[in-house]
Amino acid sequence: MSVPAAVFFCRGVPVGALRALARRLLLGLSVAALGTPVALADALTPAPHFVDLVDFPTNEANWDRFHALEDHLGAAFFKLCAIQVCASGRVLWPMQLRCSVRTRRSEVAACVWVVAGSDLQVRAVGSIKADVVVWRCALPIVTGVEVEHFHRTLDVDAPLQVVLPGASASLKQSLLDCLSRPGTPS
Repeated sequence: MSVPAAVFFCRGVPVGALRALARRLLLGLSVAALGTPVALADALTPAPHFVDLVDFPTNEANWDRFHALEDHLGAAFFKLCAIQVCASGRVLWPMQLRCSVRTRRSEVAACVWVVAGSDLQVRAVGSIKADVVVWRCALPIVTGVEVEHFHRTLDVDAPLQVVLPGASASLKQSLLDCLSRPGTPS
C-alpha cells in the first residue's frame, strides 16, 4: 500500500509542515545572526570555482591593487611600443586586462589583455576611413600562479620582461607574438 508523500507524519505533524517550520526558524535565526535574509543566502551560496582577480578574495577586495597593476602594465606597454614598432601603421592602446582566479587554490589561472589598434585616414571627399583591429592576448600563464606571487612578480620596473612561473616566454615576447598575428577587424 503506497501513501502519498504529503501524508507522512512525524509525531502527528505532517512532514511538509515540519519543513516549512524549519525554513521559517532558519530564516529567523539568520535574520537575528546575520541581519538580513539576503546575508543568509550569501552565506549559504557555495563559492564559485573561479572569480575575477578584482573580486578576490571577496567582491572588489582587490580592486585598487589590480587596477594599479593594470595601469603599471599599460605604462610599460606604451614605453615598449615607443621604442619598438608593435604593429605597423596603427596606434595601439591597451584596453583592458582581466584575470581569473582559481578560488580554492588562490591562484591566477588565466589573463587576457585586450589591445586595440586604429589607423584613421582622411579621404579626398572629406570622410574619414577608420581601420580598427582588436587583439585578445593571453598572458603566458602555464600553471596557476599564487595571487600574491603574481602581484609581487609584476610589481617591478620592467614588468613586461617578467617570465611567469612555468612559462617559456616573457610577457613582452608573448605580447609581441600576439600583436604580430592578424587581430580581429572591428
